[in-house]
Amino acid sequence: MPRDLDSTLLRTFVTVVETGNISDAAVVLHRTQAAISMALRRLEEDVGQRLLQRSPRGVKPTAAGNVLLPYAYTLLNAGLAARAALNTGEIAGTVRLGMLEDIAVGHLPHALKQFAASFETVALEIMIDGSETLGKQLAKGQLDIVIGDPALIHVSPDVTWQHPLRWAAANTRETQFSDAALPIVAFAGNCPWQDTLFGSLRDAAITWKVVCTSASLSAIQSAIEAGLGIGVLLDWTIRRDTMRALDSGELGLPTPPAATFGLFTRSNDQTAAMATLQQFLLESLALDNPRTSEN
Repeated sequence: MPRDLDSTLLRTFVTVVETGNISDAAVVLHRTQAAISMALRRLEEDVGQRLLQRSPRGVKPTAAGNVLLPYAYTLLNAGLAARAALNTGEIAGTVRLGMLEDIAVGHLPHALKQFAASFETVALEIMIDGSETLGKQLAKGQLDIVIGDPALIHVSPDVTWQHPLRWAAANTRETQFSDAALPIVAFAGNCPWQDTLFGSLRDAAITWKVVCTSASLSAIQSAIEAGLGIGVLLDWTIRRDTMRALDSGELGLPTPPAATFGLFTRSNDQTAAMATLQQFLLESLALDNPRTSEN
């Protein structure tokens, strides 16, 4: 009799692929690195294939891992949708969701696609923008749920969590710059974690200069890919075919801070559709129940 794939092992596999290494996956899943490694071994033994290729630069899926990845997303998201449907019954309406671009390019779109397929009577309206704009739209009642930076949204989040940041550079054998000042590709506008990063560069007595700024994640990625400078990104936004995460201590760089995110909901007139999507997002992001905090 064929065995079903273990969803816990699949979630571990997906998180390791998205973060690019076992240590950061352990932080996201709130487990030890040993537990993550053991789960990966169990999954590889179960499918009889090597799923991940490990190197000093991190972890990336093998050919078999790339085959499994979309099925893992489908199975995990289907489970979330089924749980939400059983807990809420028939729901309908429109939910307006706002999120940062960094979140929008992770695994969440896969989950939202499954949500939309499972709840055909719920219309999703999605807005991608900066945290300050999203917070204002939430305060005006023009968004129902927001995922953004708690430091820039002036209401209490339902839940907060952190993701590690990594230095990223163009995917070459060595990263060298002729100028004495280290070139930095930076996000434009108010960014608390980036301010912390600049402070750590000053504390480390590293001479640096901002050579490119943009509010667009894709523009930041393109500038790094072109070798204009290095930048700090979330693991899943580092395009492994054209960029690489710098090793700890490479170029004498300080360890980047973690990026903090929060999930916020409109407090008044919450509908069943809003509550269903909120719970779906919490489970998809592997977070605890509302009003708790993860570090």
